[in-house]
Amino acid sequence: MANRIHRIETIVGHGSHVKGDIHINGSAHINGTVDGSIIATGFVTVSETGLVKGGIKGEYAIIGGIVGGNIEVKGKVALGKKGRLKGDVIATRLIIEDGAVFQGRSSMIPEVSDEEIDFTFKGGVEQL
Repeated sequence: MANRIHRIETIVGHGSHVKGDIHINGSAHINGTVDGSIIATGFVTVSETGLVKGGIKGEYAIIGGIVGGNIEVKGKVALGKKGRLKGDVIATRLIIEDGAVFQGRSSMIPEVSDEEIDFTFKGGVEQL
């Protein structure tokens, strides 16, 4: 994740309401409400005015608002002082600022660099 630049591809503005899951090729910044889950190839930021009623999957997540679902990221999850998370976390690191509320379980996964991933073809689509 080091030295990668992520462009924000999707912004849900303050006062906006999106119903359903969002699939994003890139990163997202949530200022409004998402009534569903967010699956991104980049990072996901939920601002203090943001509300996500489902889970989040992506590179990493910064939570300043409210998330009501599980978070699964390849990097870290940072829960800001006004952040509220009701769900489980799977990440390499979990940062919780004083004042944040976290109701759930966390599982730490080891960091994996691109060099450590085995990209060799094993001989069938079923094995990929």
